[in-house]
Amino acid sequence: MVALPRSPQRLRPAGPDRAPGPVDVALAEFAALRNEIDNLAGAHRTMMNLNITVVAALVGFVLANRADPHLLLALPPASGAIGLVYQWYVLHARNIGDYINEHLRPLLAEYTGDDRVLGWEHHLRTSVYRRFGSNLSGRLSYLIIFPGVPVAGLAVTAPLLDSPWYVAAWLLGVALSATQITVWVRQARDWVCWA
Repeated sequence: MVALPRSPQRLRPAGPDRAPGPVDVALAEFAALRNEIDNLAGAHRTMMNLNITVVAALVGFVLANRADPHLLLALPPASGAIGLVYQWYVLHARNIGDYINEHLRPLLAEYTGDDRVLGWEHHLRTSVYRRFGSNLSGRLSYLIIFPGVPVAGLAVTAPLLDSPWYVAAWLLGVALSATQITVWVRQARDWVCWA
């Protein structure tokens, strides 16, 4: 890591007579990254809502006896694919948080001489996520909405496999569900070890 000069004048905002310093650049990068995390949080909610809408529509049509029960074979692949996109958003947000915590925070802490700068990501990993139950409801809702729905869909649709196309759709649902569960277990194991 490059040692930065500790000069109070470097903390002044950039102006026409001065080029941006490393603190200005680091703070601008931090603002952009936090904005990206906010956008990813919105995408998380969109994926969650999309999955709930797809599940409700498919199940609703079938339960109302207005559609062929084979329509439920679309549930595992659709929900599995949406769940994998959701997991990518979660992983991307985590990677951004890691970058802030591991690169920007030490840089600014060294420059300012204060370890408390940009401390939120560090606080999340060392305090918030380590509290019992702090993230339990989010993880349980994720398990029910994403892997739970496709697995239930696979169980319900197994007796409907009366053509090669239905078998192919069902096997696609199995593959997406297995991939999604594998990725989730791997991420969950890593999250427990965040520090």
